[in-house]
Amino acid sequence: MLDDLAVIWNRAADYGAEGEAPEGTPLGIAHLSFLLRVYNSAMGGGLGFAVEVNEPFRLRRAIDAMRYFRLSELADLLTDVFNRESDVEYAGSRERQFHDLLGPADENLDKAFRAKAAEAPSDFGLR
Repeated sequence: MLDDLAVIWNRAADYGAEGEAPEGTPLGIAHLSFLLRVYNSAMGGGLGFAVEVNEPFRLRRAIDAMRYFRLSELADLLTDVFNRESDVEYAGSRERQFHDLLGPADENLDKAFRAKAAEAPSDFGLR
């Protein structure tokens, strides 16, 4: 059985895949969906692929979401790639740093999500 945070993560991943969080989605879930859209694109085809297939507004939303989750170094990296007009080759050259910032088994992303949910449960529809 999934715990509440796993359900929230899965819901946000679905919204990210669809490209939009429905109207009225709690702030934290919406931010997680924006982050997961770009993250899942990168996991599927690399950081260069992620910047190639996600429109600029989606990359900006992912950057804002990274800052919301206090993943500032990750946000800075994506901002740098974005400011290079999403140069796919340059993005590919930053791939190793991207994975290093995510940590082993992407644990830094999971930790940031869990910390934010504990700090602001109402942002995730929790009490």
